[in-house]
Amino acid sequence: MPVPITRYALVALLGLGIVVAIVLLVRPFIFSFADARDDANYALVAASEVDRGPMVLQILLEESHALTGESPEEGDRVLLHVAVAQLPGREGYSVVNAWSPVNDCALELGADRLVDCRDAAWTYKGFPIEPANPTLQAFPSEVRQGAIVVDFTRPGEPRQAD
Repeated sequence: MPVPITRYALVALLGLGIVVAIVLLVRPFIFSFADARDDANYALVAASEVDRGPMVLQILLEESHALTGESPEEGDRVLLHVAVAQLPGREGYSVVNAWSPVNDCALELGADRLVDCRDAAWTYKGFPIEPANPTLQAFPSEVRQGAIVVDFTRPGEPRQAD
């Protein structure tokens, strides 16, 4: 005797309901273990990418932190240029604001330094080549699960002199 189609439809709906219920219950549980995603806990880039050489990146922050070179984007978000480089001896990573405090322009990668639009220069750690120039804003960072995670809410001085 053939089984009515309504029985198959009912079983399919019941199965779909169980799957949706599991997803709705498990998803919040998974996110309860994830790190918060904000400017104090910003996953910037994979450490393996920076191991190949220094980088200058444009990033979007959730809100303004009165950092040098911030430019407003849509809503409260702001665009920021940052430079990230591996510290000598693989002692971690340096993350600095890649905006010139001298000439008010973005910094670019030079042969072995960061340079601005008028050739003022800084080390990848944020120290000026010309002692009269100010240091760049530096940000605390650490490596978590292969990513360089940065706190953009606490700018400070670069780590150590070259």
